[in-house]
Amino acid sequence: MRRGGVRRRVTLAAVAVTALGAAIAGVLFVAVLHKNLEDALVGSAEQQADTIVAQLASGRSPEQATVTDKRDLIAQVIGTDGRVKASDHRAVSVPLRTRPGTAKGVRVRGLAGSYAVHAERAADGRLVVVALSEEQVDRATATTVLLLVVSIPLGVLLVAGVVWLAIGRALRPVEVMRREAAAISAERLHQLPGQRLAIPAGHDEIPRLAATFNDLLDRIGGAHGQQRQFVSDASHELRSPLAVLRQTVEVARRHPDSTTVARLADEVAVEETRMEGLVRALLVLARLDDQDPATLEVVDLDDLVLAEVDRLRASQRASGHTDDVRLDINRVSAGQTVGDPALLAQIVVNLLENAVRHATATVRITLDEKNDHVVLSVEDDGHGIAPADRERVFERFARLDEARARDVGGAGLGLAIVQKAVAALGGTVTVTRAELGGARFVVTLSAAR
Repeated sequence: MRRGGVRRRVTLAAVAVTALGAAIAGVLFVAVLHKNLEDALVGSAEQQADTIVAQLASGRSPEQATVTDKRDLIAQVIGTDGRVKASDHRAVSVPLRTRPGTAKGVRVRGLAGSYAVHAERAADGRLVVVALSEEQVDRATATTVLLLVVSIPLGVLLVAGVVWLAIGRALRPVEVMRREAAAISAERLHQLPGQRLAIPAGHDEIPRLAATFNDLLDRIGGAHGQQRQFVSDASHELRSPLAVLRQTVEVARRHPDSTTVARLADEVAVEETRMEGLVRALLVLARLDDQDPATLEVVDLDDLVLAEVDRLRASQRASGHTDDVRLDINRVSAGQTVGDPALLAQIVVNLLENAVRHATATVRITLDEKNDHVVLSVEDDGHGIAPADRERVFERFARLDEARARDVGGAGLGLAIVQKAVAALGGTVTVTRAELGGARFVVTLSAAR
């Protein structure tokens, strides 16, 4: 059963259940039939005995009362002394019963077969006994058993054939889907979206199963395509700093007088920092793709925002660009949320760095609690993002216009990290046009209670 297919298992199960049910029903039917026939035979014996008793009461002699023309019937009149006074069967000289009552399956000496016997007393005390042969009952029972022995196997075979054909017909679309699914390669998975498995006609489970498989394959195909694109873009982005490093080293090796060790170290450090940031962003995205936030706790989001602003200002002072972009935190008020501190820090850091990278002079940070939500917005006074690109800006390695290109320091992964992290924390992130004229990113998270 376990090694067979569904068709074979279902057919064998149907055959077993049908055969068992038919056998039980057959046995019960034969038993009930035999009992009913015997009861009917006893009833006939009782009627015959009543007739003889009535004849004796009318004055007829026992010899006259016991005369019948039935070969399967034995009638006796037994006196009060226990002897047979009259009988319609000369071979039977022994009383079949000595007291009133009924018996079945009685064997009579000198005669074949069994008899149903009924005895009752007449008014004068004599005992009237009538016995009817059970040959017809036994013959009817045997005929019924023979019919059942022949018909039950035929019925079981018929059920097996019907079930085999019905299951085969029902599973035929499943086998077609299996073959089509086996023929889908990794290339076809993303090259032919929406063209998956043929959906059978009808509205039962099989068409719904095919539609569900198609939806699943579409999602897998989309994820596979995104993965291929992600790998391609990541390879391209990593190749750029590596190519710059190799070119810088080769130039320094061929023309050692054209550069100094300090200048070479600075150039290598810049590209190494760029590559390190890209790898770190890829690792963060991989962690967000694989699992939910590991640590959930109450976080003072305003403290986190102010800490990151201080870090960014310190970085500006260290690089000598303190007058490039002003960070406005006048609209930052208290706000608590429940989440992973590391993910919240990634959200704030990436939004701030993205705004600073594209701002002309000012970046404004706003934080407030509204209707059981904490709302964080970061806006700049740069060129902004066109409405058509406001969804695509969250894609990994998204390429927009020159105003927000990655050659000014970004790797195209910061906003993708923001969207993934916010989604992992159960929040939302949107982008609109800012009052300052640039882009305004709004993150909404549940407030801590």
